[in-house]
Amino acid sequence: MFGFIKRLLGMAGEKPAHNAVTPPSTSGTAALPSAPSAPVRKAPAVVLRRDEILDGKTRIAGYRFTVRRPDSGLLAEPWASVEALAANQVASFAERRLALIPLAPEDWAREDCRALIGPNTVFVLMLPESDAGIAAWCEAAAAIRQAGAKVALAGGGGSGQQQAALPHADYLLLDFPDFSLPSLEQMLKTLRDEKPGLAFIADNVGRWSEYRYCVSRGIAYCLGAFATAQDDAQEAREIGQSRLVLIEMLNQLRKEAELSDIAQTAKRDPGVIVKVIAMANSPALGLSQAVTSIDQAIMVLGREQLYRWLSIGMFRAGASSPRDEVLLEIALARGRFLEVLGQEKHGKLECDELFLLGLLSLLDTLLGLPMNEVIAKINLSPVLMEALLSSGGPLARYLMLAIAVEKGHVQNVTRLAEQLGYALESIEAASTEAVAWAEDAVNLTK
Repeated sequence: MFGFIKRLLGMAGEKPAHNAVTPPSTSGTAALPSAPSAPVRKAPAVVLRRDEILDGKTRIAGYRFTVRRPDSGLLAEPWASVEALAANQVASFAERRLALIPLAPEDWAREDCRALIGPNTVFVLMLPESDAGIAAWCEAAAAIRQAGAKVALAGGGGSGQQQAALPHADYLLLDFPDFSLPSLEQMLKTLRDEKPGLAFIADNVGRWSEYRYCVSRGIAYCLGAFATAQDDAQEAREIGQSRLVLIEMLNQLRKEAELSDIAQTAKRDPGVIVKVIAMANSPALGLSQAVTSIDQAIMVLGREQLYRWLSIGMFRAGASSPRDEVLLEIALARGRFLEVLGQEKHGKLECDELFLLGLLSLLDTLLGLPMNEVIAKINLSPVLMEALLSSGGPLARYLMLAIAVEKGHVQNVTRLAEQLGYALESIEAASTEAVAWAEDAVNLTK
């Protein structure tokens, strides 16, 4: 997943070098030549791509951060990467979740990466292909661990390089498609015998079935495009009465309906009544007296809180699987991203529609149903239906932009941002806000 985008501005002008000679007086003394000014590094515009890391309990455990150039998608210069990561407070993020940061061993020596280190920071060091670089790899890995971060070993190398690196590694990052299943299982067994404490991370996992296989083999974390993909093993689910009621309440809120009318809609489903009352009695709201009726609950929550709670409830209504929580957080972040982005150019009604667009865009994946079957049972505006069903209309590019941000399609982000008239700074701000909001929303309602 791609989250933050940072344009690092260059300095306004060059600073004189420390050894520049003081200008001569006008007394006729010959002037000494000035020393040349030290070169000033001008940080380019960069894009911070973020990929979800799922743990063995089907939770978003963290993200892999890579800094890329918006014009090509190639990795940015190491110093620009460190500046972008530090500016986006990756170390603070690593206090809550895993932050996986690829790094060349020589860049640890050249750049000050200490500002990126939090309790859950893991630097991914590529293993050298020959014996020539293994000493530098081990030196960098030892220094990283001494500084308080962990090390993930990546790349094949030779058996000699791997043996030398293992004592300094906390994780092994493996490219899942590179292995046959028998060779993967043999490698896992061998490495566990050699270093029992080594944890494994599988990269480029493409399907939920592959994720489940990795978990069954004791692999701690998985990265890949599977998080928002349909699950082949999932049985299609009907849109139950509770979900239909919650969606209708969302529509009523969007149309500024009276709270009493929204309460009447909730009364059509006992499960929704119980859920909304429980929401209002959440410890997070800190009420001194318990709420006992749906009318009271809706009044206590208010429109903004109710909108968030209903959005979450829509994903949690009915039978659920652990995968639903992942989809919930991604859908909330997608909806919030579009809503915040829309605030720069649109009014509240349009922003509410953008939020609903992002939220509903993953409902087909959640239910295992074609989007046209999902939309057929929901009362939506023609603009929303067009964007969801045919990727057309005025909102379609917004949804394409949100998906490009998530998937790390750097050049698509740049192109769509330009077409919609947004600066990269606005994309960054909306993404940062959305990810934090979604994380808080999910955690507060567990």
